[in-house]
Amino acid sequence: MPEAGRWWLGFDIGGTRTKAGIVADDGVVSQAHVRDTDRQPFEQVWAHLMEHVHEAVARADRSSLAGIGIAAPGVVEPGFGVRNLPGKVPGIEGYPMREELEALVGVPVRCINDGAAATLAEWRFGAARGYHDVVGLTIGTGIGAGAIIDGRPLATRNLAGGVSFGHATIERGGRTCLCGNLGCAETLVSANAVVGRMRDYVARKVPSTITDAYQHDPGAITFETLVEGVEAGDRVAEEIMHHFCRDLGATIVTAIHAYDPEVVVLAGGPLAQADHFLPQVQTYVDRYAFRYPKGRIIPILRAERSDHAGVLGAVARVMQTVTDSGPAS
Repeated sequence: MPEAGRWWLGFDIGGTRTKAGIVADDGVVSQAHVRDTDRQPFEQVWAHLMEHVHEAVARADRSSLAGIGIAAPGVVEPGFGVRNLPGKVPGIEGYPMREELEALVGVPVRCINDGAAATLAEWRFGAARGYHDVVGLTIGTGIGAGAIIDGRPLATRNLAGGVSFGHATIERGGRTCLCGNLGCAETLVSANAVVGRMRDYVARKVPSTITDAYQHDPGAITFETLVEGVEAGDRVAEEIMHHFCRDLGATIVTAIHAYDPEVVVLAGGPLAQADHFLPQVQTYVDRYAFRYPKGRIIPILRAERSDHAGVLGAVARVMQTVTDSGPAS
């Protein structure tokens, strides 16, 4: 708990876990909490969230609570909640999260897409501090995204806000994505896509150290498996890594052409092995990105606040509302 001054409450609602934390003005997170909510209907998830709100308020100086932020997947309206999220968290669509929490606690509440939250967390508290134009990509089961333009989170009337960049077309005529598009970045560079490619080689019994190690348990394959294969000089692993670096580079180049950022921030589990692919991706971006001035380097940075990205980004969103002292955007 912050020793003095304002404090904020942040939540990150995911498909399998819900995270919570108390955040100070400087981004220090205390009383971090993670609850397994896999396969739970939103009614139960919301009940857990409300319990945490009551507990936090009971323990802290209630008068110093400045606001509550909620990060969630899908199409999110800051002043309402989730407007569109087919299937992932049953019951969350159309639930007035902001209205209910503000009525209960009496402080500003704002919601934000989880990918945008990760970008906002890095811009306000992490690797992208001090920059005005930022693109963030989170490599996970899908591709989360967000954009900061001229010192403000990108927002549109149709609630896109740059968060759908994982569905940018990178491979014309490629695989069908969950969104219905063909060749999305998500089908090529998400952790699930990379793992799926390795499992395909195993299923076809292509000679490889990966096939040897996982033919009886392909479900145990992870992104780290790929790195281990590359380190062992495995041809299949090297081929998959080459395609991953190329496709991630193409995704970032496309994001640069769309948003013209000063920096790009990458987050997600694979970044633990970033030394094995980030230099190649930076080289690709340096070669193919069209930017001004010519030859300007657009650094690809590793996220610094991944452990609490959703919580911090949600709090940063409500901080912005309090600072602006205006209606939700």
